[in-house]
Amino acid sequence: MNMIWRFYVDEKHQWRWQQLSVSRAVIAESPNAYKAYEACLANASEQGYVFVPAKTKPMPVKASTGRGRR
Repeated sequence: MNMIWRFYVDEKHQWRWQQLSVSRAVIAESPNAYKAYEACLANASEQGYVFVPAKTKPMPVKASTGRGRR
């Protein structure tokens, strides 16, 4: 099942996370608020969060002009 993880800052300026279903229903929430994003991320990781980077398009290769740098 696909899950969405949401990281946000609450009204007290502390980090929290939520685990959402594809339909955006909240499945789980962080039990605590965290001053540091890294601590929030570590707690989410303990609960099953895995970072998967977005796929990016490869940069186009420019054609060589045949001239060297001087």
